[in-house]
Amino acid sequence: MLQSIYIKNYVLIEQLEIDFDPNMTVFTGETGAGKSITIGALSLALGGRGDTTVIGAFGDSCEVVTTFQVANQPEVQQWLKQQDMAADNELIIRRTLNDQGRSKLWINGSPVPAHLVRDLGRFLVQIHGQHDQIKLLNSSTQRELLDRSGDYEDLLASTGQAANNINKIEQQLVALTQQGSLSEEQRQLLDYQLQELHELDLKTDEYDQLHNDLSRADNAQTIQETYSYALEMLDNDDAAISHQLAQLLHKLKHLKGENTEEITVMLDEALINVQEAAQLISDRAENFDDDPQVRAGIEQRLERIAHIARKQGVRPELLLDHQTQLEQQLSQHDSQAQAQKQLQQKLSEARTSYTEICQQLSQARQQAAHALAEKITELVRQLGLPEADLKITVEPIPASGKTVSTHGLDRIQFTIAVNKGQSHQLLSKTASGGELSRICLAIEVVGQNQDHATFVFDEVDTGIGGGTAEKVGRIMRRLSEQHQVFAVTHLPQVAGQAHDHILVSKSSDDSQSFTRSAIQHLSRDQRIQELARMSGGETITEATLAQAEEFLTTG
Repeated sequence: MLQSIYIKNYVLIEQLEIDFDPNMTVFTGETGAGKSITIGALSLALGGRGDTTVIGAFGDSCEVVTTFQVANQPEVQQWLKQQDMAADNELIIRRTLNDQGRSKLWINGSPVPAHLVRDLGRFLVQIHGQHDQIKLLNSSTQRELLDRSGDYEDLLASTGQAANNINKIEQQLVALTQQGSLSEEQRQLLDYQLQELHELDLKTDEYDQLHNDLSRADNAQTIQETYSYALEMLDNDDAAISHQLAQLLHKLKHLKGENTEEITVMLDEALINVQEAAQLISDRAENFDDDPQVRAGIEQRLERIAHIARKQGVRPELLLDHQTQLEQQLSQHDSQAQAQKQLQQKLSEARTSYTEICQQLSQARQQAAHALAEKITELVRQLGLPEADLKITVEPIPASGKTVSTHGLDRIQFTIAVNKGQSHQLLSKTASGGELSRICLAIEVVGQNQDHATFVFDEVDTGIGGGTAEKVGRIMRRLSEQHQVFAVTHLPQVAGQAHDHILVSKSSDDSQSFTRSAIQHLSRDQRIQELARMSGGETITEATLAQAEEFLTTG
């Protein structure tokens, strides 16, 4: 419930603070006095769009402070807790806007962005103006009204979750495709290359070893000659190094009068090494094969390796690494293909589940549509259209396989036949503006969100009068028994129903050439005068005063 509002330098308002009745309040005044300015300031405070044109002539910035009583609004309390804000019974929203277009907002003293205030505002106030009639002609708004009236919140939630699940799987499929899976031609080429490499059966370090073997074959004669010379030097006759070392050791070991142990140990090790080296050279010389066919086999193997490397566009020494990369690429492709197949299966199952849930939602909507249409029709008939008949059609739309909607697969339309014998037409085809105003008011009242504490009707009664206007006023008053109601009106029949009456007037300051709006609560006598003015114009007679008092007494 809106307790009070403080406005400073907003349009024609220099400064004011006003408290509000918890039930029904009306704003009246001459045309152009600024009856809707307070509503505009309230909208600004709740995060509505504001530009520098709303800043008045009394300073370089404007300010609006609203105070709400939210003790009986658990959703507001929960919202505040989720935002880590103090969940007191009193809620204060403040907004400032300067001539540079910079805006600031606070909730209970904490600075917040505008989108958070707008999010909170949907629990606090619902504003209906003449432009909202256009919004009510929109199919999405009509769907929201229908869904708000039905008892199938779980189905709505399940539909949204099912749609989000489909979108998530589709995004995963797109991401998988963007990772670069192979075409069928690319995969066939990869298979062929791997088959060549597997047939080649290249071993680790084989390429380098082949080059070493070829180098040995090229130097076979030199190697053999060197091995023969080495054996002669080391161990083949009495002049060989091993024989000479052995003789030297014998003499040193039998030398008297001198300690030669350290020397003989070293020479023993040298003799052992010489003997082992001679044996190793002998083995290599014995196993050395300088057969020309061996050399030819090495050259053929190297040529085969070079041929495969040229075909696959890599250096021969990198063929094994290339083979590993191809194997990894093929494995990744096969994994992606398997993952894609699994995702396609999941997508098919998700779409089936989504369609089933949408069918259940459509059935629930059709039941709710019949009940809601009857309630709106009843109220429309009370508003002076006794033959009116409103229908709400719920038309299931076949799933197209394209992007799904979190709202299901229904096309929802409100149609009405205003007079008996007429065919039903879309609300947008309703000829009379007054008829449309009454129909939209009935839809707003019947389809009201029970979570809102405050409803604002900004000249929604345009185009009606007489007994119908009185019925509109009674409906608003009846609504105010459960919710706070504000109405900007030009109809005395509506104004007479209010619990509180606020008069908006404007005056000019000749000294400063400023025009100001003034707002005041009216006493009973003042209300009679204002209702008489609204009924009879500038000339107020006893008859208009009597009629005004009747409006007030009836209210």
